Amino acid sequence: MRKLLEKYYNINYYCTYKLLFFIFWRMLNPLYWLSLLKWDNRYIKWLVSTGKKIEEGGMDKGIYLPYSTMALSTPCFISLWICCLVCLAYIKIFRISLLSILGNGVFILLLILIGICGYYVNEIFLLKGDKYKKYFAEFDKKKKYLLYYSIYVVSLIIQFATFYLLFSSV
Repeated sequence: MRKLLEKYYNINYYCTYKLLFFIFWRMLNPLYWLSLLKWDNRYIKWLVSTGKKIEEGGMDKGIYLPYSTMALSTPCFISLWICCLVCLAYIKIFRISLLSILGNGVFILLLILIGICGYYVNEIFLLKGDKYKKYFAEFDKKKKYLLYYSIYVVSLIIQFATFYLLFSSV
């Protein structure tokens, strides 16, 4: 079960990272688009070379670190989703309102629990021994992108549906 959870978290982390990198560093980056064209202008060549130096400076074994740290929010959202599932089950089983759960100081304890879960999930499943780099290499080698992104999209849909059900019970 632990290996399956580890793979699930790494698939979500991989998809988030690849989407962030593709959108922000490829699609919205004018230096990338300038590098595709052949320019005889010295200033534009300097801009393109500076952009490549910045990209190489932020890389660590093929992974661009600023987007890697932004993608770490995905496992934290999954931990939040699991806590919301527990709250939703508690609400449905015991037929109480969400506000009575969040009142009486339980909200702060719930936030602390989510923070601790997010930290340990990141540490155990992703960062310990650079597991995510091994999974990134495995995912890039297998090239089952349709499978990975379909798991990612289905996971997002289920998470949003859970959040909607939880907040609609308020």
